[in-house]
Amino acid sequence: MSLPAPTRSLFKRTLAVFIGAALAVWCALMINEVYYVKVVQARNGQAWNRVWAEHVLLQLRQGAGTTGLPALERLRAQEWQDMGYEPPTILLQVLRDGALIHQYASPDLGRRKPPDPAQQASDRDWLYVELALPEQKLRVRRWQEMPGDWHFGLEGLTYYSRPFFLSLPVLALTAWLVLRLGFRPLRRVGQQIAGRMPGNLTPLPPSPYVELAPVVDAVNALLARLREHQERERDFLLNAAHGLKTPLAVIQANADTLASDDAGRREAARQRLADGVGQAGHMVHQVLSLARSEADPLMLDRRPVDLVGLLRDRIVLAADLAQRRGIEIELLAPADCLLPLHRETMGSLIDNLLDNAVKYSPSGSRVVVELRADDDAVRIAVTDQGPGIPAALRTKVFERFYRPPDQDVPGSGLGLTIVQRAAAQHAAEVTLDDGFDGRGLRVEVRLARAARG
Repeated sequence: MSLPAPTRSLFKRTLAVFIGAALAVWCALMINEVYYVKVVQARNGQAWNRVWAEHVLLQLRQGAGTTGLPALERLRAQEWQDMGYEPPTILLQVLRDGALIHQYASPDLGRRKPPDPAQQASDRDWLYVELALPEQKLRVRRWQEMPGDWHFGLEGLTYYSRPFFLSLPVLALTAWLVLRLGFRPLRRVGQQIAGRMPGNLTPLPPSPYVELAPVVDAVNALLARLREHQERERDFLLNAAHGLKTPLAVIQANADTLASDDAGRREAARQRLADGVGQAGHMVHQVLSLARSEADPLMLDRRPVDLVGLLRDRIVLAADLAQRRGIEIELLAPADCLLPLHRETMGSLIDNLLDNAVKYSPSGSRVVVELRADDDAVRIAVTDQGPGIPAALRTKVFERFYRPPDQDVPGSGLGLTIVQRAAAQHAAEVTLDDGFDGRGLRVEVRLARAARG
């Protein structure tokens, strides 16, 4: 089943974020401009309005009369132009005893609604200031246009938006080039992966880029897990082929004998055939247990398991063979011991310990299964009275299919291998030691408390 084609683009998303960020910066600048015009310039405009009204009042106090006031306002307008600004529209009135004796208006007053003389306060259109000269019964009233009309008109908005929209294509092209170059290493990694043969699981070359290194490391970790999985599958096939070779040879050698006319030969062949089939079945079970014990520990579904109850269950399964050989299995354990375990894997570990102990113990002996829980670890020990394993071979017996010399008990050579690998999946250690009074074998599995979760 083909996967749906991707519909999203990181490249387009990043480009959109880049352009959106530029637009957000422009909007922030516009908000700052609005604040500057509405607050700062209005405050400054009112200050200038008061200063020029005081100039008028000063001239009147000095007895110069109103004759020079128009020249003073023209000087004001020239000062604004010299600073590079458009002179604001103003209206000046001088009153004596409430009667208007002088009025001056900017030539461009007609382009806007004039102030209402009855409204003697600043409003949204006009700044207003009034000063008095009581000894001469004079009052000076001055209106100056509220700054900002130009900024928020069509001409002002065009002025502010023109730089942004003219620079936007340059910004977009620059961002496009930067992103194309920035995503090139990622595309190169994708090409390296796509160009590989199916069986090529070698690691990717490390990336010098901080942002890309986690992706490459994650891919290499995945390839490493795939290699381990592939090696486990290959080992499983090799183990199965190696383990089944002998019982299949026995079955093949005795199958034709069943057609013999000699009843004695047929009975002997039937017995050997049954032994071969049993050995093959046991080998299949062991190989499957080995494969299960080699699974990735992270993939195991660990749940709380009563280890004492699990030991009792596995001892019951081993009791039939033990009774046939006259062997007593003794369990020494507390009432319960709850641990987070993978039940099947731990069950396979216990089965192999019990199977080895029962098979190699002489008739009439006993096998002791002991569970001890202390502050730092939980220990499972199985002790038998069999021939034991020499100290020089206690490392080698954990190898697959290895069996100590001079063994007359049939086996697969996988039991202790399964025990060790199943223990490793639970972060446990396996040690071999002498059994009772220096005889037999004691196998101890130590589960650290830290591994219990």
